[in-house]
Amino acid sequence: MQDHKLNRQLIETVRSKQLFKASDHIVVAFSGGHDSLTLLQWLTQQNLPQELQPQVSALYVNHHLRSDAPAEARFVSEVFNATPQLVATRMVDLDWVETPTSAIEEQARERRYAALVDFAKDIGANKIVTAHHATDQAETVLYKLVRGGHIQQLQGMQFKGPLTEKIELVRPFLGIAKGSLDTLLDKPLQHWITDSSNQDNQFARNRIRNRVLPELELINQQAATHINESAEQLAGMSYLLQATLPQQFAALEMGTFDWTMPNTAIIYVLQAWLNQQGLYQVKNRQLQQAIQLMRNESVAQGKITLGKGWQLVREQAMLRLERLG
Repeated sequence: MQDHKLNRQLIETVRSKQLFKASDHIVVAFSGGHDSLTLLQWLTQQNLPQELQPQVSALYVNHHLRSDAPAEARFVSEVFNATPQLVATRMVDLDWVETPTSAIEEQARERRYAALVDFAKDIGANKIVTAHHATDQAETVLYKLVRGGHIQQLQGMQFKGPLTEKIELVRPFLGIAKGSLDTLLDKPLQHWITDSSNQDNQFARNRIRNRVLPELELINQQAATHINESAEQLAGMSYLLQATLPQQFAALEMGTFDWTMPNTAIIYVLQAWLNQQGLYQVKNRQLQQAIQLMRNESVAQGKITLGKGWQLVREQAMLRLERLG
């Protein structure tokens, strides 16, 4: 049964966050699975307000990594043929020189998004829309937490963000739990593709989805909600901190930076400073070395190699980024 209140909330999210509007042309990243089929139908059943109803196209990528891929492709073709509201569709077959045996999900994702961007450019679409939902968000935050990294990464996925200069990635379902998606439609879905690889717990994300998160929900049924709320709080704190970063960057380069601040605060500033200059793959260990170098009162010069041809250089109280050689 359709939940009209949830639909109104979703429409308000689309409007307030300016996710898309009538003048947009969006591409649905379609897999044939329950979530992306819900998204496709929600966008094409003409229940959106006129000023928000975009043109809708869809792309499906056959990764050819599972034995049931041919049946999946046939189902997707049937869905596309049964959805006349779609402006354009494309089915892409990935060719692998060698079937990947490691980092399979990462490689598949990279090639899938490349195909989506190519299709969007070809048809003049300006947004790519995925069916990521609140349960996916909780899994993502947990995954990044256990992998380790910088606090910015724990903010989770955003409702929208740039993919290229002219194409945005949009996730309208990000505030809705997976179990509530069915209530967005006039009629519940009857058929969809079930990805058998989602049950393969050799993949870290699957272990989190199938084992870790269910265990946490036994402790508290709202575990996923609370995880996402914490991620949102981190995003809010980060937003407020952004206003102070220009002064901190200037202090780094002028030699007036306060190196007595807590290490976590300094690492946040250093990472943001390096990101601004196009360096993203800098390890905490390297930033800790930079902090130790700048706090060492017995030396006035020093260097920290960052990799990929870059180094941090200390000159007296100043820290700067330089190319090696």
